[in-house]
Amino acid sequence: MIEHPPVRIEQMRIPDDFDDAAQELLGRVAGLVRRSRQHVWGISDLTGDAQELYRDLLDPFERVVVLLAWTGDRLAGRAEVRMPLVASTGTAHITVDVDPEVTSQGTGSELLSAAEQLAVGESRRHLRIQTEHPGPEEIQGDGSVTGVFPVITPGMVEWVDAADGSGRLPVSNRQTRFALHAGYRLESVSDFGVLEVPLPPARVQALLREVAASPAPEAYRIHVWAGPAPEERLDELAALHSRMAADSFLAPVAADPEPWDAERVRRTEQLRAEAGNVSLVAVAEHGTTGHLVGMTEIVLAGEDPVIGMQDETVVLREHRRRWLATRLKLANLQQLERLAPTVRTVYSWSHSGDDRMSRVNSRLGFRVAGRSGVWSREFPAA
Repeated sequence: MIEHPPVRIEQMRIPDDFDDAAQELLGRVAGLVRRSRQHVWGISDLTGDAQELYRDLLDPFERVVVLLAWTGDRLAGRAEVRMPLVASTGTAHITVDVDPEVTSQGTGSELLSAAEQLAVGESRRHLRIQTEHPGPEEIQGDGSVTGVFPVITPGMVEWVDAADGSGRLPVSNRQTRFALHAGYRLESVSDFGVLEVPLPPARVQALLREVAASPAPEAYRIHVWAGPAPEERLDELAALHSRMAADSFLAPVAADPEPWDAERVRRTEQLRAEAGNVSLVAVAEHGTTGHLVGMTEIVLAGEDPVIGMQDETVVLREHRRRWLATRLKLANLQQLERLAPTVRTVYSWSHSGDDRMSRVNSRLGFRVAGRSGVWSREFPAA
């Protein structure tokens, strides 16, 4: 580990253009975030490059501020402050990353304090931070901890439970202690899953046999497409998006301020296309009514991508227990293999307590590689 002199924190100027200077600075920031995630999860390809970071800074729905921590000429850490401009305008979301090669000496705490001051100065009183944790971290029946942690004596592990019931994190973890020491309360916990693709043929065949044995599989038809949705499906897709919050494992923190309709579906597709992304979609159609009752989506970035990001999945409550989520995800993974053979890994996030989605992901072969915690703190008005 490298000892460093006192930290200097500066607000990064958002580049007007993606010129050479912007590429150099944002490249350093991207490298820092990549090393941080590699240190925690053993995975580095989730972090965007300099150009992706530049596009993200120009998000029309959020004001994004980046604080950089310097030790001399070395970039030691960064804090990203995201402040919504349309809904939840009293909220700010803060993410802190510290270079794992530098002895912290309070760098993360200094960055968080500076980010809090900035957000409160922008009249944001409800602050959230995100922490990242190695996985898996579940205590087994014998009291041991799987993965990177040593065996722990039964009854000696102290946990922090999420307020929404989505999971828990061990107090022994450094990131947990960091959030607690800063006065934050754990809101929710998500599992970070990794799936190597393409799926082995034997696994696909086994899943297809189980699907065929499920209740009334013939009552549903699965359709797939890449890119913009067929025009005749827009209203039904909007209806599925509208039901997603109510039918999800956990109720949303705040209501969606903008109703879903066909226009919003098209606008979402357009924003993704402008960012250089393409969506692979699978939907489930009820054979009796012809209505869509489920959907799932994988997002790909750039040409010849090597990773895919599992996006939203929903099956309406009245159509569950029919293996539809498994059928949808399997069909979309088969579409991924046909259309994007360069992809080798798919990443997914789901609430740790969502046993239903955990079973679906486990059937497909996802392994839990880490966890994310979302924490909150209220700051009184000045």
